Amino acid sequence: MSGEEARTQRNIEAVRAFLRLLEEKDIDSWIKLWQEDAVQVYPFGTEMFPPRVEGRAAVHAQWSRLPDMFASMSFPIREVWADGDTVLARFDGDLVRSDGMPYQNTYLSVFHFTDSGELREYWEYFDPIRAGLAFGLAEITYRSS
Repeated sequence: MSGEEARTQRNIEAVRAFLRLLEEKDIDSWIKLWQEDAVQVYPFGTEMFPPRVEGRAAVHAQWSRLPDMFASMSFPIREVWADGDTVLARFDGDLVRSDGMPYQNTYLSVFHFTDSGELREYWEYFDPIRAGLAFGLAEITYRSS
């Protein structure tokens, strides 16, 4: 295996660890995957999420309440594409909220890694309508044609 192939495989394994640690609700280990000045971006988070979170400490603060919000979380990966230090992963979110209600969404995330394998930038794309309805953060009214 070439150096480039090994680096790509390392980054794919980091994505798998990212999702596994979330499933385990181990945010303290999960945050160690991130570079100190890493950035997280929610392009379609609307007003539910900050559009950009900068720095490992801020990312940790954003995600630290996740374990209390969910009784269980599963993120099965459907597809992974990798090119250099960039990995795209399409995965599902099959979660049970702490109140027992299910929450499901589909994600496409872009992971950018440093040369040493730390996560330097994370973009999370998901259905904001589904999220807003599930958490009472949005009301949607559909117009009839």
